[in-house]
Amino acid sequence: MDSAFLHALAQARPDPGGGAAAAHSAALGVALLSKVVQLEQRRQGPENNPALRWSDLLARAQLVSAALLRLQEEDVLAYFKLTRARASRDPGEMAAALEEAVACPLRIMQQAQEGLALVAQAGAGCALHLVADLLVACELLGAAWRGAHHIARANLPLMDQDSRRAVWDEALSHTLEAIEAQWQLVRGELLGRMTCP
Repeated sequence: MDSAFLHALAQARPDPGGGAAAAHSAALGVALLSKVVQLEQRRQGPENNPALRWSDLLARAQLVSAALLRLQEEDVLAYFKLTRARASRDPGEMAAALEEAVACPLRIMQQAQEGLALVAQAGAGCALHLVADLLVACELLGAAWRGAHHIARANLPLMDQDSRRAVWDEALSHTLEAIEAQWQLVRGELLGRMTCP
């Protein structure tokens, strides 16, 4: 989440690319979520809302953030391996590199989905003036999983084996549908809180 990544992203070179940018977007959303959680933790204290333990929510958000930052690096490595495999023309190396080039964005999508679940929990118990920040976090997570999905899908046609391509296609479609439904629900609940008197 530093200017070094943004500077590297803006350069005329292949890496970091879209997958790393998607992970970065999700990490920004989780950072904003963490801010809200810490503000609520300070405001409410540990015992004021026993149904919502802000410290537990913060710990989970920190795990998701760490995973996303790892995935940002893993996406760069996956692209490097794919480029090397294409140059080598080794079918085994190419197959393995393609699997990772699809699996890494899928993992980014899954972490964004976990972030959405945490946003939903925070949104149910936070002060009304913080809901807008959670909506921004929701939008950033939405951009992340959609972007990661585009990156994964772009690599599917390169797979030689129809059976492997079909497996990944199903996994991506299933994950996309689940996250889309969850995102719509979370976003709707947050917007509902903003419009209620």
